[in-house]
Amino acid sequence: MSIREEENEWENDPVWDLVDKAEAPEVSPLFVRNVMREVRLASETRLPWWKSLLSPRPVFAGSLAAIAAAILILANLNPSAENAGNVPGATVIAEPQLPQLDVLLDEEMLAQAAEDPSAFSDEALVALLSQ
Repeated sequence: MSIREEENEWENDPVWDLVDKAEAPEVSPLFVRNVMREVRLASETRLPWWKSLLSPRPVFAGSLAAIAAAILILANLNPSAENAGNVPGATVIAEPQLPQLDVLLDEEMLAQAAEDPSAFSDEALVALLSQ
């Protein structure tokens, strides 16, 4: 086979027909921006998570939180005499006595019976009036 026949055979290969039919890919308008962003992100060196915990910001925030917690605990453990009188809500609410609740309940039941006596049976009305 001569060199011309080999070149001719190479050009008549069906793969070239497929390549000719293929469409050229289109590049998005943001291609350059996206590639440069990926390059920047790949070149950045990130600290391991345990080293980032020891950076100044988390250490400072943690120490402020610890100081605030200590101040609140100490303020609640040792209330001064000046602050004790100024605390609203320091009054003790007495619990209602049972006889008072019974009297209030009887009065309410009598008021309901006076408004609508058909809601109560005859025996219930007699029991309410006998009290």
